[in-house]
Amino acid sequence: MTMSAVIESMRERMPWQAVGRMILVREGVNVGRGWDNTIEKLAESKVQLPEGKLEDALEEHNLCGEKFVKLYRVDDEDRLALQEKIKLLEVVENGFSSAYPKSVPSDAINDLSGVPKLVDVVQNDDGVGAVYAHATRLTTRVHIDLDQILEDPSALEALYDEVVGLKYRNVQLFSVIWVPHNFPYVEIRSDLPAGMTMDLVHGIQKQIRLICNELGAVELVDPIDLFPVLDAVYDADGEGTVVELSFTTTSASVKNEKMRRSGLDLRKEPYHIHGKKGLGTPIEPFRMFVRWKVPLGDNVVSAPEMGLIGTSRGRSTVGLPGAVGMSGAVVRNCVGLADYGRVLEVIHKYLGQST
Repeated sequence: MTMSAVIESMRERMPWQAVGRMILVREGVNVGRGWDNTIEKLAESKVQLPEGKLEDALEEHNLCGEKFVKLYRVDDEDRLALQEKIKLLEVVENGFSSAYPKSVPSDAINDLSGVPKLVDVVQNDDGVGAVYAHATRLTTRVHIDLDQILEDPSALEALYDEVVGLKYRNVQLFSVIWVPHNFPYVEIRSDLPAGMTMDLVHGIQKQIRLICNELGAVELVDPIDLFPVLDAVYDADGEGTVVELSFTTTSASVKNEKMRRSGLDLRKEPYHIHGKKGLGTPIEPFRMFVRWKVPLGDNVVSAPEMGLIGTSRGRSTVGLPGAVGMSGAVVRNCVGLADYGRVLEVIHKYLGQST
């Protein structure tokens, strides 16, 4: 059988272990080791794929998978007005909409615009959203082994510590203006695939924010500073598992810790605990990734992560010169809307405690 477009889109958009594999297993698809091996097995098989269910899962992932999220506080009147504006939007046929929720085939992306195009309007129990698709070029740095291309690389090796090549690839992205029913803010969600710089994702966020403002219901300006959420989650015993942590100390050092494979919480790891005791003064976390276990039924347990990424300059002091803010959160490894919602509930909970 030829490989289905929905599987190809899943491979393009979903991390294998944390998301893609879980969805395929949940829908009874026989998987291999990784995307390539699985696709090879499926291509040789005559088994009928549950295309409809996989497409539904892909559509959810477009809304919430591998995102960078900024939150803008709004009052109830403006929030409801924006929901009504979004409900009235109509998708005009474009190069992305005919394939949605699947991605455009990779060989056709080069011909598509980087200007965001509306591809869907979503209404569900959580809120109302407008989904936009656009294309961009990502640049990956690849180490070049000089021995592979030169008979005598010694001259270049004497000049440079490393020689790299730049590899370009055009990718399709999805961004979402999401207006929750129950939370007092607007979310701007944009894709954050591997290889995307934060400068680029902030630029895309600005594009979508301006599109939202042009709808005429709200004027989004400054996103909510999420630094208080980082502090509160770190201090909250039992709130997820901290798998990455960077912090400064009163001895003027910067520490970076990572513990993803053990399943242990860095807050409870002996080296971390004794290190803090040795300091005798509090540490100041500025970068943290937290993971939760979320049961999704059918023996599926996902592991969504929230990343709060600041700088070693520390917490924002609003209104003061040189203030450092944390304008958004990385939300990744979400199988669907249920576990994405779990992460956003955490943000909402600790934002409420900080106000």
